[in-house]
Amino acid sequence: MADNLELIKSDSNLRKRLLLGSIMLSLLVITIFCYVGYNLLLEMEKDLERQSFEEQYADVKTLLSPIIAEADLSGPVSLVPRDLSILAEDILIIEFDQKELYRDPRLAPQTFLQPLKQTGFFSSGDGQYYVHSDVLPENQKPLTVIWQSENMASISQHVISRLSVAAFLTFWLSIWSALIMSAFIARRFENANKSLEKLALIDNLTKLYNRNALLSGLELNNKEGALMFLDLDRFRDINDALGHDMGDRILKAFALRLRQLMRPHTRLYRYRSDEFVIWIPNLPADEVMSRAFNLLYECREPLIIGKSEFEIGCSIGVACAPEHGDEAETLVQNAENAMLRAKRMRLGIQVYNDRLAHNNTVEVTLRSQLRTALQQNQFELYYQPKVWLSDGSLAGAEAIVRWNHPDEGLLSPGYFINLVEQSGIVHAFTRYTIDSAVKQIKKWDSEGTPLSVAVNLSAYNLMDTAFIPFVEKALFSSGIDPARLEFELTESATMVDIAVSKRMISAFNLLGIKTSIDDFGTGMSSFAYLRELDVHTIKLDRAFITDVVHNAKDEKIVTAMIALCHSLGIEVVAEGIEQQDQAALLKKLNCDIGQGFFFGKPAPAENIDALLATQQDISANLTATRAAERP
Repeated sequence: MADNLELIKSDSNLRKRLLLGSIMLSLLVITIFCYVGYNLLLEMEKDLERQSFEEQYADVKTLLSPIIAEADLSGPVSLVPRDLSILAEDILIIEFDQKELYRDPRLAPQTFLQPLKQTGFFSSGDGQYYVHSDVLPENQKPLTVIWQSENMASISQHVISRLSVAAFLTFWLSIWSALIMSAFIARRFENANKSLEKLALIDNLTKLYNRNALLSGLELNNKEGALMFLDLDRFRDINDALGHDMGDRILKAFALRLRQLMRPHTRLYRYRSDEFVIWIPNLPADEVMSRAFNLLYECREPLIIGKSEFEIGCSIGVACAPEHGDEAETLVQNAENAMLRAKRMRLGIQVYNDRLAHNNTVEVTLRSQLRTALQQNQFELYYQPKVWLSDGSLAGAEAIVRWNHPDEGLLSPGYFINLVEQSGIVHAFTRYTIDSAVKQIKKWDSEGTPLSVAVNLSAYNLMDTAFIPFVEKALFSSGIDPARLEFELTESATMVDIAVSKRMISAFNLLGIKTSIDDFGTGMSSFAYLRELDVHTIKLDRAFITDVVHNAKDEKIVTAMIALCHSLGIEVVAEGIEQQDQAALLKKLNCDIGQGFFFGKPAPAENIDALLATQQDISANLTATRAAERP
């Protein structure tokens, strides 16, 4: 409303300025026109009067020449008025040889005669006067005629009155023109404002309502409803790998899909970048989750862009009105906080609760402290053992980063890894991790405890052209066996750009570094990609391991994946093992390596003795299990 008032004010001010400007301009033009016209009129008047007087003088000269020739000029001479009846009435005085032949009887003695004779022109309050003198050829004596201008004065008054009328008409014409023009401009201005207002509320790429429309146009008024905040899960990886043009095409395709899913009275917005908001009014509370899950499943369907398929997926945060906010901004913020938790914890969907607000505050604080933490070496590597399930011997360890935060204490990766990847320190963070792992491998070598260490990489590291030279330098300067270093990549990270992943994994192999795919089975890849990626190890996601003992389907899936990987010469690691019966079953299914709390929790490098002790206990347990299985 305030914006509309401002537009009305600006429109009114524009019209006033235009009208005032037109009036001032017209007055200026009229003034200049009248000034120039009046001066031209005076010049023309003088020229015409002189021309008329010269013609009358010639007539007087022609008329008086014979009279003067016959007259006795030795005494007073007077010409009767009838002798001049054919002349104009505006002749005042006629002199011949300095003798007055005629004077208009109405003319009183004048004091202007002397200056008039000297200049030939004189102007006074009762008119303008001209004098002309010439020598008669008959007697070579001067004939002088004085003439008063009267007709030209009346003509001047007539012309001036016409000029005044023209100026008045011009003035009003300019005012009406200004009014018409201002009305036309105001209409154009109003249409332009409407277009700009529409552009300000519509996203240019997807043609959906944008963030401004959401925050300014969503009026809750204590209405019930659900606001769902969607964020694409792997859009940034694809955008960085394939370019912004492909990213824009994916956003347009995703927006079209959402538009097709909308029901009557549902509003869809593009909030920013790869984030979308859906407002569903009058949605009962018991239907919120079912609607959110339906939306989640639809969004996980592949997007077809040209000849390519993209499995994007999304994370959804849900906030309900008026329970979670009675204003648009509050409701959106709470839904976004819920989405961030859903994304961080890989939950798919998260409904807002009051605890999320505190977590979001902590997250903002942690994000601002990442760079300082890296500079002050607040990050520390903990090591979780990996065990050969066949005999319980130690197969290596996975390096897991912990943050020794000065205020929050020891933080696990779930609190900050996503923040690192979203910040500008992801490459420096990975280099720090690799340097620390390489130094620890070398230290263990010197202590006679050789262990292989797996380090987690981000999808952004695969795009880093300086990453391979850095790894080469780290291996060369440390002198460790490259086979003792292993890089773990999540399944989704390898699928961002399969060509880049193949090239980087080949480079790792040339350096002698092993590569494994983490969280296998949960991402968007297919088993066919295993042919494309020359990896050494596949890590089965804990989602398949948690209930593998009691769920026959999980057991069949795990059995099939192990058999497939072995047929391709790939080792299999099962992560998330927490119980002995899980370890025993996986061993029976020919899984190669196990990892989880059952074998040992992540611990500092100084606790390697505890790892070795754990290894002995595990070996004993696995041996006992193997003996119990014998007939």
